[in-house]
Amino acid sequence: MTTYMNHQALHQTLKQLRLSGLQQTLSVRLQEAAANRLSHADFLELILQDELAVRQERVLKRLTKAADFRHLKTLEEFDWQFNPTINRQQIYELAAGGFIRKATDVFFVGPPGVGKTHLAQAIGYEAIKMGCHVLYRSIFDLVNDFLKDEAFSQQERTVRKYLKPDLVIIDDMGLKSLPKHSAEYLLEVVMRRYENKATIMTSNRPIEDWGKLLGDVPSASAILDRFLHHAQTIAITGRSYRLKDQVPVAGKETKKNQTKANEPPTAESAS
Repeated sequence: MTTYMNHQALHQTLKQLRLSGLQQTLSVRLQEAAANRLSHADFLELILQDELAVRQERVLKRLTKAADFRHLKTLEEFDWQFNPTINRQQIYELAAGGFIRKATDVFFVGPPGVGKTHLAQAIGYEAIKMGCHVLYRSIFDLVNDFLKDEAFSQQERTVRKYLKPDLVIIDDMGLKSLPKHSAEYLLEVVMRRYENKATIMTSNRPIEDWGKLLGDVPSASAILDRFLHHAQTIAITGRSYRLKDQVPVAGKETKKNQTKANEPPTAESAS
């Protein structure tokens, strides 16, 4: 009875101290300590590691939620065999976070479906596991954020939102033309983050098209001048992964013609 009361008191104390990880495993650890005759130091090390693991998991979940990924992607999920031209070593070096510590940038460019968004988000997730604050936004999200807060005269709040993270990922440049003033908003973010914080951008179109996409050639030039200054450019070619299981139309027609050739001629075809 006394032991039970002591355990209850311990759990209550741990609850008050907000040591939830330690509280979850205390009973098991006490039994383990008794069975293995652990020293006080070994026992303390075990329960502190339990608490640390829970706290790290909690931080990981909070940072991942704050990043607002479109769909959480990891490097382990990426199909490297589909497009072997992608430099796997280079991607894993980026995932190690050196460019974030140096406040440099990364530019993924290539046609839709080749893995730009997956790799950008996967690198972002690796950064989160290292304790970095990450924000993922498509270029359309970024523009809408500024338009919305500009209407309420709160544009500076939006700027702070894009300046705070250790890594900002701006996705989907080049999918379609952008609204008026988009170049100004993007330039503000790029200028303020330049040589201060790291940025990843992805584009479906070459940089030569950015002036037309943004509707502002001078601003597009200023954006690229700063963003590409210290950036690693990763050009990815190849066909879309999303279409990998589809049979090309030409292939279907060839198969259809081959089938017709093997069929016996009809009276109509013989005439």
